[in-house]
Amino acid sequence: MFKGITFGYYGRNGYFSSDAARREVEHIAELNIPWVCLVVTIMQDAYYSTRMYRDFQITPGDEELVEIINYLHSKGIKIMLRPMIECWDGTQRCQVVTPQGVVFDDRPFRYRDEWFKNYAACTSHYLRIASKTGCEAYGMDSELNQMVGHSTNWLQIIDLARKQYKGHLTTSLVNTEQFINKLDDKNFWFYALDSVGTSFYYPATKDGNGTVENMVEFLRPHAEKMKLFAEKLGTCFYCGECGCCSTEKGTTLPYYWKNGTKYDGMQQANYMEAVIRLFSEHPWWGGLFWWKWDENNYRAEFKSDPAGDRGFTIYGKPAADVMKKWCSQAD
Repeated sequence: MFKGITFGYYGRNGYFSSDAARREVEHIAELNIPWVCLVVTIMQDAYYSTRMYRDFQITPGDEELVEIINYLHSKGIKIMLRPMIECWDGTQRCQVVTPQGVVFDDRPFRYRDEWFKNYAACTSHYLRIASKTGCEAYGMDSELNQMVGHSTNWLQIIDLARKQYKGHLTTSLVNTEQFINKLDDKNFWFYALDSVGTSFYYPATKDGNGTVENMVEFLRPHAEKMKLFAEKLGTCFYCGECGCCSTEKGTTLPYYWKNGTKYDGMQQANYMEAVIRLFSEHPWWGGLFWWKWDENNYRAEFKSDPAGDRGFTIYGKPAADVMKKWCSQAD
């Protein structure tokens, strides 16, 4: 089971080799968290670009990536290496789309083939690092929802990956359960993976009030949809992302960071507790990676209340105790 946190999202070039990053690893180890989803941010110019690349400002260098992987392993922490695309034009990876076809016979357009050719090269590069350093899992992609239907292209990348890497292969998307009808095709690329994840940020309250028990029941309809998907898939299904800000009314829109103006650590802790309780009832659930451990994008609103940081991070907040307790329990 994945019991972990997401670490390094948008960590700039040089971050993973810094003392600050090592201190974060030490704090992760303090809580006995067994898994880290280690993010490497790679860039595209726009949502329609066909080429992604390592950026000298944003993308961590390969040597520092190996450094931090080795340091995490030295603390007994398992790693899912997950490259994640960001776009310079301000769009998100879930909006990446690549048209392909023929309108005029002499002018076919092959944006999709170009994108997947370059993504295969990216995947091969990071799989070499994952294999060399012994990363226990590898995330094929993250929230590339518009690209899900191109199964043949993904199967080619998975075949490439299996030849290079012997660890656990997975993917994670936004509301993955919406793709349940894709599972009618037994050759669909989800079946070629070891697990499939989903981003889980569903509201747990209408107004920020209520007990953990209330939140469990509020979230239950979403779990039922996920159950149908998981049972049809027949392999591990987990929360590739799950988070909530530590702010008033944070549980009304867990993915959002402008729900209120006051720090409220219990909103975050109760949301985490509710998700863990809800899914622990289900044998198909493969755990979660909390979004996120460290904050590498400064947002002034997170620092507006002297009572505490209002962002997604958990260290030094009540949610850290929830995470530590859960990680200490037997699977």
